[in-house]
Amino acid sequence: MIKTISYLGLGTMGSGMASNLLKAGYKLTVWNRSAEKCEPFARKGARVADTPADAVRDTELVMYCFSDEEAVEEVVFGPRGILSGINEGQIAIDMSTVLPETSLREQEAYAKRGVDFLDVPVFGSKQESADAKLWIMAAGKKAVFEKVKPVLEHLGQTLHYFGKNGNAAAMKLVGNLIVALELEALAEGLVLAQKAGLDLSTVMEVVKVADFRSPLLLSNGQNILKRNFSPSFALKLMLKDADLIGKFSESLESPAPALRVVQRNLKSAVALGFGQENASALIKALEKEAGVEVKARSVK
Repeated sequence: MIKTISYLGLGTMGSGMASNLLKAGYKLTVWNRSAEKCEPFARKGARVADTPADAVRDTELVMYCFSDEEAVEEVVFGPRGILSGINEGQIAIDMSTVLPETSLREQEAYAKRGVDFLDVPVFGSKQESADAKLWIMAAGKKAVFEKVKPVLEHLGQTLHYFGKNGNAAAMKLVGNLIVALELEALAEGLVLAQKAGLDLSTVMEVVKVADFRSPLLLSNGQNILKRNFSPSFALKLMLKDADLIGKFSESLESPAPALRVVQRNLKSAVALGFGQENASALIKALEKEAGVEVKARSVK
């Protein structure tokens, strides 16, 4: 049974997962590029490491979640990175959203050191991470997955095993393609409804019950009407993921024509200065083009 864990990357997603590991009673070591994010964990009894190499020493399981491939490259493969400190017999888990080829490169590097590796990306955002309600995917050796499964069960509401390394990373990109297209559809629909003079609160009542309903459409639609774009998943990260999806689909010669439309609107919204806001802020690029602002009617 795993008792000691290192968690690296305490951003929007990682902080929630690390907190839940502490609550579950694991002996935790943490590391983050901006050290101040480690302070709340230190107060709760976690050990704070100075470098990634230091963070992974003397723990059974190494987990990490970073915002982009560049961060994974630096923290895993860098001079004082994970690979310079990890030892034979440990297990490493990458929970970041990366290309499958990146996961395979990690797996190969870890294997040379006698370390088992799983790619374990998640669906969900800030609240699901904090509430241990993530939807978790995993790929790699089945025996290794079974060994870490009790740990992952403290983080999510469902676990899905996808077989060989790289497959969970691929599924994450498939899922994020669907998310991006849903957000685009929501934005286009609400802008059109606004232009048509419809009561948007009534529009959202239909979205809540009709056969095209989804939790993502409902939560984001309600927040758009309130003009609440506080980030649970930042717009700039959605653009990053859209670019990864584009590379992935091109590598497989799989058509993704609607993705190009989303990429264009995401880039426009980022250029307008909304990159730090929630991904639903992509609607602001469409609003600018349409000359409207989507919001609920004020109550008189």
